Amino acid sequence: MPPKDFIQARATNQPTLVDDRPYFPNLSVTLTSDELVEESIEQSNPSSSSHNSISSSSHNFTSNLLHSQSSILSTALAIIFYDSKPPDNIAQSLRVKTVTGGITNALYCITGFKPIMPYNNILIRIFGAEGMIDRDVETSTFAHLALANIAPHYFGRFANGRLEGFLEQFSPLVVMDLQIKTNMEAIAKKMARVHSGFQVPNELEEFHIPNEPGLWTQLHLWMKQASAIDPELGFKSKGDSDRAKRLLNLTFVQNQLHWVEEEVIPKDSKIAFCHNDLLPANIMKHTITGEIRLIDFEYGGINFVAFDIANHFNEFAGGPEKMSGEPDYSLFPDVNEQRLFITAYVKECRLSVNHGNGSDEHGDNGDNGDNEEDVQEDVANLTKEVHAFVLANHLYWGLWAVNQAATEGTETFDYLAYAWHRFNRYTEDKAELAF
Repeated sequence: MPPKDFIQARATNQPTLVDDRPYFPNLSVTLTSDELVEESIEQSNPSSSSHNSISSSSHNFTSNLLHSQSSILSTALAIIFYDSKPPDNIAQSLRVKTVTGGITNALYCITGFKPIMPYNNILIRIFGAEGMIDRDVETSTFAHLALANIAPHYFGRFANGRLEGFLEQFSPLVVMDLQIKTNMEAIAKKMARVHSGFQVPNELEEFHIPNEPGLWTQLHLWMKQASAIDPELGFKSKGDSDRAKRLLNLTFVQNQLHWVEEEVIPKDSKIAFCHNDLLPANIMKHTITGEIRLIDFEYGGINFVAFDIANHFNEFAGGPEKMSGEPDYSLFPDVNEQRLFITAYVKECRLSVNHGNGSDEHGDNGDNGDNEEDVQEDVANLTKEVHAFVLANHLYWGLWAVNQAATEGTETFDYLAYAWHRFNRYTEDKAELAF
């Protein structure tokens, strides 16, 4: 059963079906340092449909393609036409575009499938964060999220990545978009539907154990990994060992992690399947209808719902979209914005529960999820929990960034600076929130 089927397929090194989709353990996309995929997808371009952004230059496939481009295309066609022969000369109609805005993965869009296929674009994701994400579990989870119409379509997987549906006429949000009230409410409702509506399938329960949030397991694992980094040789980029000694105090982080887990987080905090990484680039908005879609569930799992909200609030400050990794915490939602978001979330959760119980849209006894006294009580309680998880969230992404600095380097994104900013803000929030 998936994800164990992925392991069995790798043992045979033969293509097979896992989660009813092709898996090619013997195919990898190879990217060369001199890659010339000329198109890029940029977040600021509202006229194009993109998973993180698109620009307009193009590069047609020819017999003289660089190896990296040919590798992307041949891998995608093998998956798409797993049980059939590709149309003759289909490669001549296809183009590759680089999708920018992602930190963890390398993303590309293959475009030009129409009229041969019902869709024109496909996203190809080449996995990053090696060793930090279980890609067997993550991909099987993604497959089920796609079936539930929460995540984009899942076409199949290869050795170091997978193919996904491309959200047509959607563009990713940017940091300032989170300040827009209609976006706040729409995101809150979408998050509530994930928390209330997605049930982990039986075959994945051993990996997403019901009522066992993954937060502490992940934090302690990342803490252990960060503590094991060789202070002299453990960082990939030149000069980062000295910077790490100057910027980081992992003994302090270890002590604070224990305190937050034991003394700050409520023991009865609500648990559900959570996204865990709702930064602007993982929130797509339809350019015409305004519909909101959530993408990139690779850190998703059973967790505290208040952590998911706290994570999103911290992302108001940005940071990952800048090479410097510097957030602007003046953008953190104020009291009124927090109330707006959490109220919309609570009301949507109450409606979802009513629907799940088989009641009509107004619920039993005419309750449509808007009983003001009950709603405000839920909002007040959840707000307190969110404030507690704001602290845990700083430790979470701070430790993630330390480990990323060691494995990925800091040339394209300053993970060490980002870690310092998150740990520093933890100290400030701890004092301000009076924990």
